[in-house]
Amino acid sequence: MTTLAPTGRGLSETTSRMQLDCLRQLVVVLCERSQLQDLVQFSYVNLHDQVVGIIESRARSLDLLSHNYYELLYAFHINRHNYRKAGTVMFELGMRLGREVRTRLGLQKQVNCYLAALNCLRLIRPEYAWIVQPAAGATYERPGASPKRNSDGEFSSEPVKRQVDILELKDLEKEYILSRSRLTLAQHHPPSAAIAGSASPEEMVSLLVQTGLFDSALSICQTFNLNLTSVFEGLTFKCIKLQFGGEETQNEAWSWLAANQLSSVVNTKESSATDEAWRLLSSYLERHLSANGQHHRCVINKLLSHAVPLPDWLISSYKGVDAASLLRLYLNFDLLDAAAELVLEYIDALLGRGHQYFGIERPLSATSSSVWLPYTSIDQLLQTLNETQTNSSMYNKVRDKLADYHRLVEQTTKRRLATR
Repeated sequence: MTTLAPTGRGLSETTSRMQLDCLRQLVVVLCERSQLQDLVQFSYVNLHDQVVGIIESRARSLDLLSHNYYELLYAFHINRHNYRKAGTVMFELGMRLGREVRTRLGLQKQVNCYLAALNCLRLIRPEYAWIVQPAAGATYERPGASPKRNSDGEFSSEPVKRQVDILELKDLEKEYILSRSRLTLAQHHPPSAAIAGSASPEEMVSLLVQTGLFDSALSICQTFNLNLTSVFEGLTFKCIKLQFGGEETQNEAWSWLAANQLSSVVNTKESSATDEAWRLLSSYLERHLSANGQHHRCVINKLLSHAVPLPDWLISSYKGVDAASLLRLYLNFDLLDAAAELVLEYIDALLGRGHQYFGIERPLSATSSSVWLPYTSIDQLLQTLNETQTNSSMYNKVRDKLADYHRLVEQTTKRRLATR
């Protein structure tokens, strides 16, 4: 029988496969002997990509906490000044830790991974400071995979079709802030570590608010452009519980109060946990202003829906922001006396008495700019007061005050027309 010698192409493929097998064995042996420095610094000539593929394959197939192949691959790229690939490796490791290691240790390692990835990208020129992440639903699920090799580190004959997302430095900074908030949550509430690792920004805000970590929740909202309403509603509800809670509730509150950046949290006889919670809420309203007073409105709505009297500082604060909206809230909750008092004060402010408390720069006069009243709400108030026998005196006060205002408007209008 005649034996055919292998052709040149077949011999080349056989040699390449044997070469790859020997290389894989070399990598495994060096890792088992912990000769990692030799492995990283060895010159592989034309086999660099194959070495990367072998280490990638082992990193993705073995337990994250028992083996350090990701760290090895990171050191491999750093040693060759390939900072973008090094950053990609750390970002992939951070993502896997969030999905697979649901412990506080895993969250700590995730923070470190994202921080390392950030540092890598900051060493690159801004136009090149980005990494590739496969999009949801793509053929390959992890970032940083080679499109040319399969899981064994061998070149694939078929091209891989996949969608990718480009992550820039600002995207990694967001992920780092999110991972740091996950760790903070796990440190203050250990059971949350099991669900925090892969929680979305919206889910994290909810978890942080429930635990009382409002500073971290606000940071996530600002980083990801989320609405702050849930944070203010959550803190308001904490204030309500403290207002009507017992000594145990007061004692428990000091732990989450201390986790937020109040200028000075002091546990003394003069200052209770309830006082500090209200002070925290007040500081948030001052620091996070909204154009239409949305935050004040959601806080007041939450308090009134639980039949909690509004603190004087909150009323004073909102009067200067949007007195008309405060009047509507009073009417919605049938607080007729408070609504009538507010109308009387507001008309006095327009007439020149206490206008600075309502954010009015100049009261009604012939030379000032136009002023206005929320007539629809006032008409609703007058009608309700008129229908209620017990509020006849208040009805007369509001009606008479409104008449005084109309007389002054008429006089002012005549003077303005005369000067023209």
